[in-house]
Amino acid sequence: MRIAILTRRFDSAGGGTERDLIVTAQGLRAAGHQVTIFAEEIRGATGDWDVRRVGVGPRLGRALSLIRFAWTAAPAARRAGTDLVLSFARCVGADVMRSGGGAHASYLRAARKWRGALSATAMRLSPYHQVQMLVERQAFRSPSLKRAIAVSNFVRDDLIREFGLAPEKALTIYNGVDLDRFRPAADPSERAAIRQKFVVPASARVVAFVGNGFARKGLGFLIEAWPLVAGGAFLLVVGADRQTDKFARRASALNVGARVVFTGPQPNVEEIFHAADAFAMPSLFEPFGNVVMEAMASGLPAMTSAFSGVAELIPPSMRGFRVENPDDVGEVALRLGALFDAPASLAAEARATAEKFTWSRYASELNALLESIG
Repeated sequence: MRIAILTRRFDSAGGGTERDLIVTAQGLRAAGHQVTIFAEEIRGATGDWDVRRVGVGPRLGRALSLIRFAWTAAPAARRAGTDLVLSFARCVGADVMRSGGGAHASYLRAARKWRGALSATAMRLSPYHQVQMLVERQAFRSPSLKRAIAVSNFVRDDLIREFGLAPEKALTIYNGVDLDRFRPAADPSERAAIRQKFVVPASARVVAFVGNGFARKGLGFLIEAWPLVAGGAFLLVVGADRQTDKFARRASALNVGARVVFTGPQPNVEEIFHAADAFAMPSLFEPFGNVVMEAMASGLPAMTSAFSGVAELIPPSMRGFRVENPDDVGEVALRLGALFDAPASLAAEARATAEKFTWSRYASELNALLESIG
């Protein structure tokens, strides 16, 4: 089958959604399908893939550019002779829409929790965000749409609720994890070396937090809870955020600045997991949370939240680390205490849980879906 994948930006070396797209294309090609990628912006080497630009024309503002791409990408793919159109972007007329983030309207409502009412309202009223909601409504209500793929039941339920999708039309296919890259440390000396790099005592308890967008991912509440954490535990904060200084100042004001270490972005984040004893990310809104599964694949028990899709996959032995109300500092501290008391045997259980969610499993489920409707 000739399959078109639509995306606003193609980057062969990208992460996040861009990485998910590449893995998807690889899985489709391995199953014998012919894959063509249609993108508005192309970055990186493209020799491995047939990538075509679409939605290109006079320079427009981002709202108008989104409209142009949303209504031209699927028709362009069909004119190229493809049998099925799979969209990773907000596009009208695709056969299958993959949603990695849930409805944009739901995201904007949730944003009040970390941006505040005034900022969230201003964002919602901006033309760009209004256009995103408009395009999504048209895309998920299009007669062309055969299936919607969600990265979690958290997202699936949101799509059904927001767009009135028939439940049988929406399917959850969980992301996979790279089990070769993310695995427990084989060499104990690596743990000591990484801790030394970030000036963390070899004997200290260490929790890793990894991600950009600190406020949405609950870092502020982790820092507020840190004075309540016994035993001189350290928090390694990995990622980039425009307000990093604000979070660092708050840690200092709470007299835990020496125990909250901001590392900045780290290209080899698996090394951070090898230096840590546990992982924590009590997000206020997280459609899935790949990094949680990566931490578990590395053998770390993980704290997540009720507002995170990956929480659906946490085994019963780790549900005591799930934060029901991430903005409740007392609860965050309580869950951290449970995380620190976790038995060493949970390392093997965390790894075993991650091993159930491979990219090959993802590809198999995706291929079965597309072939059933192609």
